[in-house]
Amino acid sequence: MRKIVLEVENSAVDKLMWFLEQLKEVVTVESYEINNNHRVNLANDPMAQELKKRIQEIDDGAVELIPHAEIMHRIYAKLEPKCI
Repeated sequence: MRKIVLEVENSAVDKLMWFLEQLKEVVTVESYEINNNHRVNLANDPMAQELKKRIQEIDDGAVELIPHAEIMHRIYAKLEPKCI
């Protein structure tokens, strides 16, 4: 794999990031700068890595997803008897 450093006009960043997302099987976005003074390093960010892991678990079907309405229904069902 090769590393490439690019300078991109602010007006084109969203388009470039969309394009790179289409290539996610062969391209890894390690980091990028915002306004030339803030660097985001996704490779070393534990939260980014955890999020990536959880998204992969969802994609693999290893995690059961429950709709928000169902979760709220379960919570209210447990709370209702205690409120009466």
